Amino acid sequence: MKKADVLQVIKFAFVGTCNTVLDYGVFLLLFSVFGWDKNPAQICATGLAMTSSYLVNRYWTFHKTGSVHAGEIGRFILVNLMSLATILLCLNIFYDLLALYTYANHLLAHLGFDFQLEGDTAVLFCKVLSTPFSMTVNFLGNRLWVFRSKKDGC
Repeated sequence: MKKADVLQVIKFAFVGTCNTVLDYGVFLLLFSVFGWDKNPAQICATGLAMTSSYLVNRYWTFHKTGSVHAGEIGRFILVNLMSLATILLCLNIFYDLLALYTYANHLLAHLGFDFQLEGDTAVLFCKVLSTPFSMTVNFLGNRLWVFRSKKDGC
């Protein structure tokens, strides 16, 4: 892997980390403070983080210059919708179907911790588990489709 590619991955990870903090902050605010259902809270959080991600990644991470084209925005939105679908699918599978927090609770009890994941913390635990799947879809879609460069052979 070339040094420029490594730097690009690091920048994308940094931007992703900042936008993940933004996503979690908005999600927590809407879900925990305002009592929204987890799915609409996630959709709103993703929308805000997606807008930030587009602007910062376009100009800083992938060094795109010039005017913004509808096709690029359309591709970006599609990639982020796939990323949103991935996190919603994983979140609902991990929380509602598999109840993975219960396994974590068994592990916590076995290790002697007097803490159990329930309610909001159980949902957030499953959201954390869902994030790597969503991030993978997002990076690959942006790198290979949205912000591809002519030198990439695309």
